[in-house]
Amino acid sequence: YKKKDEANTQRGCLHPLRADLTFQNLGQVRGMIAVDQVANLGGSKNLYVHGGAATDGESGYAGFLSEVIVELSASDEGGYVAQASSVQDQEDDDGVSPLPPTPLSSLVQLSSSAVGGVVLTGYDDVFVANSLYHSHLDSASSKYQTIDKDAIASAATLIARTAIAAAYQDANNEVDSETASNYASQLIPEPVSSSSATFTTLYKCLFEDGNCETFLSYGTVERTNDALRTGSDLGMGVPLGTPPSYYTSIYDSSNGQAFLRASGKYYGSLMVDEAGKDTEPVKKYGVDDEDVFLVRPSLLEMSIFGLLNNYLGRGSFVEQSEDGSEQDAPALATCKSTKDCSSVSYCNLESSPSTTPTCAGGSCVCGARSHYHPALDEALTAAANVGTGMFEIGEEDEGISALYTEPYWSNYVGVRVYNDAGNTPGVYASSLGAVFALACIGFVWRFKKTMVKEKVY
Repeated sequence: YKKKDEANTQRGCLHPLRADLTFQNLGQVRGMIAVDQVANLGGSKNLYVHGGAATDGESGYAGFLSEVIVELSASDEGGYVAQASSVQDQEDDDGVSPLPPTPLSSLVQLSSSAVGGVVLTGYDDVFVANSLYHSHLDSASSKYQTIDKDAIASAATLIARTAIAAAYQDANNEVDSETASNYASQLIPEPVSSSSATFTTLYKCLFEDGNCETFLSYGTVERTNDALRTGSDLGMGVPLGTPPSYYTSIYDSSNGQAFLRASGKYYGSLMVDEAGKDTEPVKKYGVDDEDVFLVRPSLLEMSIFGLLNNYLGRGSFVEQSEDGSEQDAPALATCKSTKDCSSVSYCNLESSPSTTPTCAGGSCVCGARSHYHPALDEALTAAANVGTGMFEIGEEDEGISALYTEPYWSNYVGVRVYNDAGNTPGVYASSLGAVFALACIGFVWRFKKTMVKEKVY
């Protein structure tokens, strides 16, 4: 369905609800580069590469990515070195090398190992000690964690260069890792510095103060943009807090679940002409002029959305003059919302309609390139014609994902998973406990009676 709240051709889906269908333009996914726990290396300077050739049936691309990361890290100025994980030498019951729980795990499973990739981590075959699962105890202020700023900067440089090398590979995988690595290093010659202004600002927001001024600034702009676009001000997203906590909370309309308003009522998804929670048939979307797709992301998500728009939009200014030299970027107009950017002249709309002026972080840049997508297991679908926070198992779900449980690494690596034995052990334990308790009561009663008889009590 065309979204009534959009002036362009952006579309959404009513059931299963998708507020944005732009992801359908991605085309064929060739591989994935995932990152996990690179801020704490346990006192070392070792990074590890998981996955690689074993994830895509030795087709070549995932193995190429693994080789590129190792190749690029050899020239790291800070001494941080990436090496192949020892876990790749192990196999689970299915004969597959286990992957740490990351989005790559889902990609490999859903594609039946037709598409693979790599995971860059700060751990080898077990998680770093005191990894506290996205709570506030993972922050820089916690006594349990030592955050390595240089490790983060090194990983960021490595991932950026690897992405360039990945794009440099041809369709037949004929470019070797050394050639691609050299090309990426030439294109990005300067590494990320942990003392740079941008790094320092983001570090403070992500590890020290989740309510920082930078996040609030970007969040305020995105809140205003959404209110003007939809006609509904949903307020600021849930903040990370101080110190920051990355616990995701309950997935509902207050925590990032997309929903829609149709004929004055709110739904997690919509199936027309079927009964709603009040037993009345649901009206078609679009009958009311106020019908709209809505989403209230967290403050972190709103800020990342704005940051991506800001930095990617600034990249649109790089143009070459007639002599081949790059022209200086124009002075950016200031703004409080996208409405303030309608008169800017430095965005070339003739080259691409995607360069429409957009307000991001208080500056008018060219193009809104960020998109929100649901952080939801592929087996789950928002229940139709009811409110948010309620979900159903998809009828076509094949049981590939872990669904209700946290994804795990392997039965033999990092954590051990035990099968549910059912109710029987509990029943036996409860029965034995009850018998033992009765026996104790009987013994005490008998013992007291004997003591009274012998006149010692």
